[in-house]
Amino acid sequence: MTKKAIIALLFFMLSFQTLIVEAVSPGDSTQTIGPRTYNLELSRWNVYNDGTHPIETTNGINKALQWSSEQGYQIFKVPTGKYLISKGNKPNDPQAQINMVSNMTFLLDDLAIIQKETNGYENYRTLYVGYGVNNATIKGGTYQGDRETHTYSRKDTVGSAGTHEFGSGISAEGAYNLTIDGVKTINFTGDGITIAGSIVGISGTYGKDYIYGDIDGSGKFINSTSKIRPKIAMDFTNPNYKGRKYFAFEQPQGVMSNNYDVFFYNSAGTYLSSVKQVRFGIDLVQIPQDAKSFYPVFSSNSIAKFFVKLFSNDVSRNVTIKNSELAFNRRQGISLVGVDGIEISNNKIHDIKGTAPQYGIDSEAGGFFPNNNLTIINNHFYNNKGGDIVFADGDTASISNNLFESEKGVYIYKAFPNTVIKNNTFNNGGLTMGGTGTADLNKFSNAEVNLNATSNTLTNATFINSNLNLNNTDPFGSKVENITMTNTDSSVFTSLNVGNHPVHLSNITIQGSTKLSTLGGKGTAQSIYDNVYVQDYNAYNGTTLPAGTYNNCKFSSTTKESVGLSINQSGKYAFNNCSFNALGKIFTMNSLYGVPDITFNNSNFNISKDVGYAAAIYVQGANQLSILNSTFTAKNLTLNNTPYIKIGSLGGATKPTQVKSFTFRNSTIITNKALHGINSMDAGTGAPAYTISNNIFQVAKLILKTNDIKNKNEELSQ
Repeated sequence: MTKKAIIALLFFMLSFQTLIVEAVSPGDSTQTIGPRTYNLELSRWNVYNDGTHPIETTNGINKALQWSSEQGYQIFKVPTGKYLISKGNKPNDPQAQINMVSNMTFLLDDLAIIQKETNGYENYRTLYVGYGVNNATIKGGTYQGDRETHTYSRKDTVGSAGTHEFGSGISAEGAYNLTIDGVKTINFTGDGITIAGSIVGISGTYGKDYIYGDIDGSGKFINSTSKIRPKIAMDFTNPNYKGRKYFAFEQPQGVMSNNYDVFFYNSAGTYLSSVKQVRFGIDLVQIPQDAKSFYPVFSSNSIAKFFVKLFSNDVSRNVTIKNSELAFNRRQGISLVGVDGIEISNNKIHDIKGTAPQYGIDSEAGGFFPNNNLTIINNHFYNNKGGDIVFADGDTASISNNLFESEKGVYIYKAFPNTVIKNNTFNNGGLTMGGTGTADLNKFSNAEVNLNATSNTLTNATFINSNLNLNNTDPFGSKVENITMTNTDSSVFTSLNVGNHPVHLSNITIQGSTKLSTLGGKGTAQSIYDNVYVQDYNAYNGTTLPAGTYNNCKFSSTTKESVGLSINQSGKYAFNNCSFNALGKIFTMNSLYGVPDITFNNSNFNISKDVGYAAAIYVQGANQLSILNSTFTAKNLTLNNTPYIKIGSLGGATKPTQVKSFTFRNSTIITNKALHGINSMDAGTGAPAYTISNNIFQVAKLILKTNDIKNKNEELSQ
């Protein structure tokens, strides 16, 4: 290297070092690559870290935070200690909270505590991320409320003490690209974290400002007797629109539809675009970049009664809450009150208790904001009094790989459709799906699952000492496949209940007895049960089957039977290629709650001991019973004084018949004792001729009333 080159290199290095020194302020870290960090200088900003001087500390942090933003820092680091945040002079006092800034990470030392000063306000915020504050990260440390010392008796301006349920740890309103990482929010009078929308009122408009008329697809005015539009265009000159991207009409009166249309125009009045079928209270309307004015179109047949409010609403967008702990808050762990796109992952959310709703996560925007696109993954919920998750309103969510251990698990209302619930574990609590969605690969222990929506799919689930209730509101709204249900004791009242609308179940296995009917409910003639296997059902009190068609089913009992399987209500029952195994009682059929219509085809029946009370199949009432192409066996009998199949009640020969039709065809009864294979002697007065034809009776005997039709039956001694 030449001497001249060496001198040039030394000059460059010296200049670069000077630049580094000049770039570092007294509060900087020594890093020169990556985000610039400002280490909070307590004395410079009059901030106290000993839990005193709340006003000075709050003001100092906010001034330092604003200054560091202006200086271009990206990380604001708060050292260890307790920082007391002022209670302020009024509810939600903006001077009594940490006001977050854009493009900044607010980083607490692991031992740093942000403590809200004891107060008596129903509403307060400890750290606030307001509208227009974007790309912010809140990381580390503890945010602690005044729950234990709060003055709950303090009254507001109208003389009411209120519920004091709105004191929050971290609160965001309309924030974009917000991350909350590794924080602890505890002991707040309301929520640990509130993620909400931002609302600014624009105006109210009355019918006098409208005329009858619609707008076509090219933006031209057209006549209408059922649609109304403003007399003159609305524009975006109101200062409340400044910096905002969305609006919405709310609280309509005098409308015939919950939807409206919006048509946009540029500064020259040229049509730009439209948004159709906007839903009141659910959808927001995005303002196109070149739009200067717009016309809304509403459905109304009474201009005189029409009124609607216009707001510039927006929601928080692209939010992440992760690696955090939310605990011992009175109202919620996390409230979602206006958000589009949030991931809540790897958190512990527990011990939420004090004032309703008391959930770990609550999605509930109350008709002012949408809650859309929620992802809840890898969280642990426990000891939350209201429950772990409630979705009151919104659209589209994924709940996966979570552990739910509160007494109430996940509750999804009808107003929240399109939820996917996958690979979660529910201990003690359960799942209620009132909104449409799918549940796959979930495990339930000591839990209750309710499918109540127009359309739900439950697949590949494992139930232990848990029950499933199908109360879909539309035909075939519940589709259930590949379910295993195991009862290890008799503490569970029932395993599977079918409601009053058709369902399709397939590949269902239920093992172990229950207190009441193991498989039950009303069912319908249209319901389909494919490959249902029920082992050790409640045979003593009876397992009353729901109506429908059973294909390739298996029912077996190895416990003491009194009733066995039961059919005792109106409806059509069909059993195809099914098998039934019991000690001595397989079926009891009667018309206790309606007269059933029953058909067995290609099915097998077997008892392993002596026949139980009255008969192995005791038929006391049916509109019709047909048994076709089936086989009945009893090869371990020690007694022969009780029939295999009995038509009519014991001593019922002199009573009016309850069995209107009976057909037994192309079937076989095989026994090792000469008991009555079929006995119709007690069918009752007025009993029609029953048809018993083309059957084989091996050892078993036929004892039939005189008018029964016997045709081509074989009675074999061995």
